Amino acid sequence: MWFFDVRGGPDPGTTTVADLKSARLHYVSKPDGKVIEPFAAGVQTYPDVALLSAHVANRRLVFVTHGYNVRFRDSFNALAGVRQFLSLNESYLVIGVLWPGESATPINYMWEHKDARAAGTRLAEFVDTHCGAAAEVNFISHSLGARVGLECLKAVKRPFREVCLTAPAVNADAFAKRYKGVEVKAERISVLASRADKVLMLAYPPGNFAATAFGEIDAPLTAALGRTGASPRPANVANYQIPSTFLWLDPAVDRDFDHMDYYPGQTMKTSPAVVLPEPTDRNNARPAQAARYNLWHLMTHALPPWPR
Repeated sequence: MWFFDVRGGPDPGTTTVADLKSARLHYVSKPDGKVIEPFAAGVQTYPDVALLSAHVANRRLVFVTHGYNVRFRDSFNALAGVRQFLSLNESYLVIGVLWPGESATPINYMWEHKDARAAGTRLAEFVDTHCGAAAEVNFISHSLGARVGLECLKAVKRPFREVCLTAPAVNADAFAKRYKGVEVKAERISVLASRADKVLMLAYPPGNFAATAFGEIDAPLTAALGRTGASPRPANVANYQIPSTFLWLDPAVDRDFDHMDYYPGQTMKTSPAVVLPEPTDRNNARPAQAARYNLWHLMTHALPPWPR
């Protein structure tokens, strides 16, 4: 699996987004299910991102990125787990996007929005410069990684096909304000959200309020896109609300579907145990699995009519 890395350096807590000239590629040749250790055996690093141009011709590219406060090692493994989970055919090429969403202290959150925005701009430059021969371009994100994807859409010249934002740590009114109009750059944008997301319920508004000092947040107390879905919702943006409740009053809902439940084996502290879904059935009894079925169908062009 290929990784596009704009972290700017290997040191945890000290990385900054590199410009495109100092970005790099990693290629991981380890078998699925094996833990990836950066800069170890089975991981090749290349300083020239143009190298990937030779591998994208006529492929359906799927860029997938992590969220805030994900260690360098865990970012490799979480994104490799998504590629394994999707089990796409050879027409697809899944590329992990590594950006410096790592924190030595929670206060780092106040300026990580800036890093996410810069990473999105670098990704747009990369797509426009080196991915012209690809058959299509798609994007999947988690949490604050949604800002990487939306900033990429804002800057990119080539339109994307599918954009899937899971638990996006972006304001619910993003498509009417900061990212107004970016939806025209994608055939479809799908938002996977859960009202049981305790991180977006409890930490997102206070964290955004603090981030206003850096001019990164428009309305600091607005609900998160990853809890309520898009409001207002453009025509080609689909809200997938996972049946759940923060108050745990309804025994019929998946009370455990929280912020870190979207990507399989997300933290990857041990070898990932990824169970592939049966693509013919997305109405699984557990909403957590249903969300993952959505992700599978999004990327295999088989999604049923959109929910509102």
